[in-house]
Amino acid sequence: GERQSPPLEVSDGEADGLEPGPGLLHGETGSKKKIRLYQFLLDLLRSGDMKDSIWWVDKDKGTFQFSSKHKEALAHRWGIQKGNRKKMTYQKMARALRNYGKTGEVKKVKKKLTYQFSGEVLGRGSLAERRHPPH
Repeated sequence: GERQSPPLEVSDGEADGLEPGPGLLHGETGSKKKIRLYQFLLDLLRSGDMKDSIWWVDKDKGTFQFSSKHKEALAHRWGIQKGNRKKMTYQKMARALRNYGKTGEVKKVKKKLTYQFSGEVLGRGSLAERRHPPH
């Protein structure tokens, strides 16, 4: 039973969104705000910045869809945004999205390449965009 691969191999995108400990980022925490994937996608959808790659299916419900032809371009852009050394692929990005299913920010919709933001993420729920902090 010596041939187990190290557990790290499994989780190429799983750790996304976990804040790295101090010192890992070489002091760029202040300048480059670490943006979450769902926030990145939401910004693109709202700005229409990559409308060949991603678009609203139903804006009111928060459902959106990736283009099967152009989704890699979007993943590439996300990789740059994150400052990854390794090439970002749609597959890795989709895995990170699937993880949001556990935490609730984004869930997979039955249709191909289609996902849905939660109400919280869209700013209608309890968590997001409270104008007045509860102090």
